[in-house]
Amino acid sequence: MSTSPKTIICDIDGTLIKHFGDFLLNIKNTPLLLNNTIESIKKWEKLNYKIILLTGRKESTRKITEDQLLDLGIIYDKLIMGVTNGDRILINDKKPNGINNTAYAINVVRNKGLENIDIINPIVLNKNRIDKPWGYEELVEHNSSYVVKKLFMKKNHACSIQYHELKIETIVILRGSLYIYTGTSIENLEKKEYNMGDSITIYPYTIHRMEGIEDCLYLETSTNELWDVIRIQDNYGRV
Repeated sequence: MSTSPKTIICDIDGTLIKHFGDFLLNIKNTPLLLNNTIESIKKWEKLNYKIILLTGRKESTRKITEDQLLDLGIIYDKLIMGVTNGDRILINDKKPNGINNTAYAINVVRNKGLENIDIINPIVLNKNRIDKPWGYEELVEHNSSYVVKKLFMKKNHACSIQYHELKIETIVILRGSLYIYTGTSIENLEKKEYNMGDSITIYPYTIHRMEGIEDCLYLETSTNELWDVIRIQDNYGRV
């Protein structure tokens, strides 16, 4: 990432302050700050970042929106009103012969705030092996676009039953075999055997678990939300 001051384009409702469910409720209810909002804003301001806030609120509500932001201590350079609820796409050109992207998209879970978001410090690759109760994982690549991990699952061991709210991951079996359980609840998990060369893509909110039929080495390629793991049940007592 460039060390020059960045331009931050950030949503308001559900990202910086609580989203109450619809446009009118967001206007009428007392606004509530989400986790790490003020801390993030202060860091961006200190580094001279340009802060552009955007919202689906109508232009006619600009005054009440400005008052809410001021009362909460949210400072910014520009406020864009009336953005549609559809996808928001940022397009920018790369520098000549540049290898790094100059435009990034970060999605957060509604009303969970910016606690896990750090756009200031560049991603540091750590290739050290991390031992797990069921085997180990090794981070092969972690950048602004994707993550690659190599994982080893021991025979008759299993990771936690879990799901992700943002992360999409694709599993490819390199050696050995796994049972992979997937479903919408613990009660309806489907068990399927995966062997060398087999693959599966797991989407957000799909409950899943990997279990070693035999010692198994597999590759996980995913979006870069490494922190996004919701454990439901774990054989090793991890929270």
